Amino acid sequence: MHQLEKTMSTLEDLMAVPGDTKAELIDGEIYMMAPAVARHSSISGLLTTLLTSHFRNQRGPSDKDAWRIIPEAWTLYDVHNSFVHDIAGYSRRELPRLPNLGPIHIKPKWVCEILSRSNAKNDTERKSAILAQYSVPYYWLLDPRKKTLQVFELGTGNMNYRLVCSVKKEDGVVRLLPFQDLELDLQEIFED
Repeated sequence: MHQLEKTMSTLEDLMAVPGDTKAELIDGEIYMMAPAVARHSSISGLLTTLLTSHFRNQRGPSDKDAWRIIPEAWTLYDVHNSFVHDIAGYSRRELPRLPNLGPIHIKPKWVCEILSRSNAKNDTERKSAILAQYSVPYYWLLDPRKKTLQVFELGTGNMNYRLVCSVKKEDGVVRLLPFQDLELDLQEIFED
């Protein structure tokens, strides 16, 4: 007897998911995503606003080497991997214009995922391996329940991430890779 081979879903299958359903494609499998809880949305909005306003104030109108920070960044990695990152940072030089339809085809330089019970395994295991494969230099995992933030940097040989630092709400104001010139107040980010 032959065992049935599992058919891997593609971007085309993901795009066939009804428009009001949030989903990701990870290693050829479609994962439906639960709606974000209020704390998740609040942290995402605050962090996006802090980063966006910081970089807007830093750059001039012709600065193509600046960051482009995007919440809910739908990004295509390959035909079997397309993620909706909570927040992602792209080089404006590489992504001078946003697409009108479909996912972003440029790989981010930084990704921040905000953990929830429904997505923790995907964010901490499945996605991180794929992000490393596609040489995304920095990966943050923010845990609203534990009030911690872990910063990972792509290691030598671009094979795996290494933990650069782990901070918690009580650490107060911090400077984290790749945004060392920005002070982030963890008390504000993890506010109840």
